[in-house]
Parts: sequence; structure tokens; C-alpha cells
Amino acid sequence: MANTVFKSTVRWDGQGVQCTGDIRGKKVIIDEPIELGGMDNAPNPVEYLLVALGSCLNILITSFAGKYRVEIKDVTVVVEGDLDPDGFMGKNPDVRTGFQEIRYNIKIDSPSPEENIQRLLGHIERICPVKDTLSGAPIVKF
Repeated sequence: MANTVFKSTVRWDGQGVQCTGDIRGKKVIIDEPIELGGMDNAPNPVEYLLVALGSCLNILITSFAGKYRVEIKDVTVVVEGDLDPDGFMGKNPDVRTGFQEIRYNIKIDSPSPEENIQRLLGHIERICPVKDTLSGAPIVKF
């Protein structure tokens, strides 16, 4: 299969730091908390990054559950990351500007055998495109 290009366009809303992303005609509002110069009207970019990882894992679990004979009653993925704003705010040049660590916890409610659930989890952790992107440092061009 050939590469698929995914695209988003983000435009400033004209006040504060709030902007709106357009993804295939769907709108996403992005802002910052007040303490980071925003109006706190929406999640910020790094929060969207965390939700992208959690939702990718969740989608893959529900998509591949049948292949691994796992009956899904509920799936919850909690994702958190450690980020020191002093890095990107220019207060400390020794602090990394991005996340220092990202962690996730997957909770699956299923009556299926634990062995099947673990095989499913092993598979989705290997194939998750968002996890792979975060782990592999892709080339980002300006």
C-alpha cells in the first residue's frame, strides 16, 4: 500500500493564543491554560498529543480484539506526561522543551482469558502508529 498523507491546517483565532485546527473539515479548538498565556477555552497541543496516543491505543484494542478472541465490555486508556514549562518558556535552557516521559495505563473490562488479553496488548503496543511516532523521532521539516 502506498503512503497516505494526513493533513491539518491550524489558524490563529485572533485573540490570545487560541487557534482552530481543521482536519478533513472537522474543527478542533486549541488553547492554553491561563497560567501559560491562554484563555483556557480548550486543551493545549501537548494535551492533544496525549489524547492522540490514548485514542490510538483504544482504537487498536477494539479493532483487533476479535482477532485475539477478546470480548470487550469497556476500554479505558489513561495517559500522562511530565513536561517542565521552563524549557519552552526560555526560563531554563537546560530543560528539555518537550515531554521528559509519557506513561499510559490500559484497563480492559473483558471476560476473556488473560492470555488472550495480553497477546492483544502486545500486538497493539507493537503496531500503534502514534506510539511509534513518539518513540522513533520522525523527521519534522519546516
